[in-house]
Amino acid sequence: MIKLKKTLMVALLAMSLTVADAADALPVDKDPSYCTPYQLGDTGPGEGKIFFIDDSRCHGLEAKATDEINSLSWNDAFIAANSYGSGWHLPTKNELKMLYEHRSRVGGFVKDDYWSSTELDINSAWIQGFGNDDQDRYNKYSKLRVRAVRAF
Repeated sequence: MIKLKKTLMVALLAMSLTVADAADALPVDKDPSYCTPYQLGDTGPGEGKIFFIDDSRCHGLEAKATDEINSLSWNDAFIAANSYGSGWHLPTKNELKMLYEHRSRVGGFVKDDYWSSTELDINSAWIQGFGNDDQDRYNKYSKLRVRAVRAF
């Protein structure tokens, strides 16, 4: 019985070493903890342009490469941005400010006002001016530019 226990222990130890060696042998790009470091302006995992990256350089924010075709009311902008799925949304006031600050890395902006998802009250929401760097509130029925963003 003791001999059988020793044999089983040796077999289990050998199997665990084999499994550990196999895990270490995974190609780097197949390792779930591995990520390709991104830079501002790169194409992100959702095919948008990256405008913010955290210190790991693996996570951040990306924006669609182009605006919505038409200027939209706030409610329509909210629906349009979310319609892309996979976390795409109308940017918050702060996300939109960051997007404005890195607009040259993303490209395609016009000197006009863009909607944020941040509401001031039931009738108005915050916007970012891409022509004059201002943040202001607009009536939600106004028709403004829209650029969807997502976190990755």
